[in-house]
Amino acid sequence: MTYKHLSSEERELICLYHRRGVSPADIARRLNRHSSTIIRELDRNGSRLLGYLPDRAQALYKERRKACHPKERLSDPGRQRVVLEGLLNGWPPEVIAGRWQYEHGTRLACPETIYRFIYNSPMGQEGNWYECLKRGRKRRGKRHGRRVHSCPLGPRRFITERPIEANERRAPGHWETDTALYRGPQALNVLAERFSRYVALTKVPNRTAAETARALLSRLSGLAAVTLTADNGSEFADHEHIAQALRMAFFFCHPYHAWEKGTVENTIGRIRRYLPGRVDLSTVTQEDLDDIAEELNNTPRRCLAFRTPNEVLSQCRCT
Repeated sequence: MTYKHLSSEERELICLYHRRGVSPADIARRLNRHSSTIIRELDRNGSRLLGYLPDRAQALYKERRKACHPKERLSDPGRQRVVLEGLLNGWPPEVIAGRWQYEHGTRLACPETIYRFIYNSPMGQEGNWYECLKRGRKRRGKRHGRRVHSCPLGPRRFITERPIEANERRAPGHWETDTALYRGPQALNVLAERFSRYVALTKVPNRTAAETARALLSRLSGLAAVTLTADNGSEFADHEHIAQALRMAFFFCHPYHAWEKGTVENTIGRIRRYLPGRVDLSTVTQEDLDDIAEELNNTPRRCLAFRTPNEVLSQCRCT
């Protein structure tokens, strides 16, 4: 039997039967209710002095309903404005909530509340605020990794040999790289530093080993680089030359385990918000990519205690 609250008419009948001395079990049978419902109603809304009065019971019921009625999430206009400004800046709900607490020392809203505001509230649905999220999905769903196709790369050092300070992000200088593919021959080389999550983007004419090596050498030659981790794509076939030229160690994920370099995989997901896969990279300049990287490097991150990658690197330099 589906549960529903007692009505005012049922309370009138309960009062009538109770005064006639009918037992709660018999009252329940006559009203097609469970006996515990009647017993609980008499105990909660009855009085030792006045007995059970239907009008009083109905009034007590309404007062309790007001107290337990769920409040509207993010109903305050000021909090809504903070959330919407953060979304327009490209910040995920976790960063919006965390950065507010980092700056003000008070709680704005939990990330799940912000997600529900985006997807379930009339304002979020009418304004299509999901488009401000880095994935831009109309419906919330599970995330799935993509498969990586292996190819002969010669002798390789796998990620299990990577130093512990790189695995545990103890010090800067440990990088991960991958190639973001777009329509046409052009591609995007992405570099992400594990300690600070600092990002560097370079457009390459094609996904060849020579162009990828040229992009990595030009970028990493001016940065502190101790290790570099990549997947088993054919564009990293010149890994020995890159490691020798930069005097660094080059490591590879295991085949079909691209998730092992999770920092750069997450970074590519953030970049897709600015440059979806359908974009023609011929219309994007290197200056545009530098602007995107600068915005990412100035975005607070939850994993950095809501500091920005640039702030983390600045603190490292000062230390």
